[in-house]
Amino acid sequence: MEMQFETGQSILQEGSPANRFYLILEGKVALESELERRGQIPVKTLGPGDDLGWSWLFPPYSLHFSARALEPTRTIFFYGTRLREQCEADHELGYQLMKRIAEVLIQHLQAMQQRLNKQASNS
Repeated sequence: MEMQFETGQSILQEGSPANRFYLILEGKVALESELERRGQIPVKTLGPGDDLGWSWLFPPYSLHFSARALEPTRTIFFYGTRLREQCEADHELGYQLMKRIAEVLIQHLQAMQQRLNKQASNS
């Protein structure tokens, strides 16, 4: 189903149960991580064509990042638990999603590493 988020509105909260998945159609979303004594740090900015919320596929099914709309954002929302069930029933679908997820996770890790390196050099 289609969902819309206003500027500044929270989409995902780190540590919450992971049961949602979004495809971004319009707008920009900040992917952020909570660091002790530093608060929320930006990891990556997502936009049209990007996906958000892959934690529903991996136990313990909790969110590893927070996300908030940087501008009015329109998405397509999926129930992650239903997608997980479909992946179990259709292994080709599961394999294709895993390939996509691996690519996205590597991009997020690289963005986080670049952000941390930049902050360390500014300290």
